[in-house]
Amino acid sequence: MRSGRGSGRGMGRGRKRQGVGYLRPALLFMLLRNDAHGYALFDGLTEFKFKTDNMDPSMIYRILRDMESFGWVESSMGEESLGPQRRIYKILPDGEVCLAELMSGLKQRREEIECLIAGYEKENKSKDKSS
Repeated sequence: MRSGRGSGRGMGRGRKRQGVGYLRPALLFMLLRNDAHGYALFDGLTEFKFKTDNMDPSMIYRILRDMESFGWVESSMGEESLGPQRRIYKILPDGEVCLAELMSGLKQRREEIECLIAGYEKENKSKDKSS
């Protein structure tokens, strides 16, 4: 019988949400480069290989509201739009600090993943040679 985290019932439920953990740093990074409205940020996610085809844009706005409540970003109503006014988001100093911390964590995770992949590939090569 399996026990522990990530096994048994509910395993794999988060497939639709793949990459969600990387949305905050991606959004903060895009805002570091330029202030933007939500749909521009959503469209910009493709630069970082996010699969936006099945992603609900409202998720971006929920994350932006959360980040605003944390004091990482602020928003104001933009006036440059020909249509309805759009809320423009801007990164704040606390958001820049958070982004630096998130990027540090991502670098560590990348090292762990690369080490795991290298070990797996080494094991597979040794199995292929012994067959």
